[in-house]
Amino acid sequence: MTRGIAVAAAGERSVTRVDGNLASVRCRPVGSSASLEAELNDGSDVIRLVWMGQQRITGIEPGRALTVEGMVGVHRGRKTMFNPRYQLGTIPRQA
Repeated sequence: MTRGIAVAAAGERSVTRVDGNLASVRCRPVGSSASLEAELNDGSDVIRLVWMGQQRITGIEPGRALTVEGMVGVHRGRKTMFNPRYQLGTIPRQA
């Protein structure tokens, strides 16, 4: 497993740990179910996170700091992690 590396340096089909901030979160219908999709920005690149069968996960919201761990693959031309393990960070305070 690689840890603390930029998304851009993560190799395809490698287990990776990435720290970043959620840029966007949305629920997307998939047939009769749904998936929760988010974009995590680590300051150098963006990775798409997909939780299948989820419409909402408490704490997964734009602006939230997040650490994810999982298999990085390329899906539809974008680096993606499906059903990553995650740890919530703190939400930055507004000045």
